[in-house]
Amino acid sequence: MKEYSDKEARILDTAAEMFANKAFHKVLLSDVAHAARVGKGTLYLYFKSKDDLYFAVLFRGFSILVDTLKMYTDQPDLSPTQKMENIIREMSIFMFMKATNAHLLSRVMHFPESGEWQDKRTELWGLIQGVIEEGVEKGEFEDTNPRFTSQYIPSFIRSISIFPPEGLDHEQFCTHACNFVLKALKPDR
Repeated sequence: MKEYSDKEARILDTAAEMFANKAFHKVLLSDVAHAARVGKGTLYLYFKSKDDLYFAVLFRGFSILVDTLKMYTDQPDLSPTQKMENIIREMSIFMFMKATNAHLLSRVMHFPESGEWQDKRTELWGLIQGVIEEGVEKGEFEDTNPRFTSQYIPSFIRSISIFPPEGLDHEQFCTHACNFVLKALKPDR
């Protein structure tokens, strides 16, 4: 993951808090700079615009998510089913619990803004594909095209996060998403 200077990290942390609690158009860069204890000019050294800052906040969060998923996929003591459950749970926490992420990421998951976003999406899909392929190899899963499925799963979670059924809480969402995906991957016997 990218290394951030103390000032840049402080700006990103402050902006993340503000974007989570206010509508995008109500977050002013001068307020972010003041709350982060940096000058507005310093903020502009790191970020060209509010959009640039917003995407940087989301990219850092998305990078942390992918790194977290990588920790699960790298654990040899977990079965592919357990790894997939962890992937779905972490993705749903990231998307469902942070509706702002779901709405903005709906734009960037399919329309690359930059090479780093595309690289990170490809890394995410590769992690999921690897778990599916491991599950197929061990007889836990059946899938004729793990590459496609690896892209369906984040899209499914993102869609439900953006348009959740009324009254759906996070635990119900996680349980249903896990059951749905694992049943779809279960081999016919």
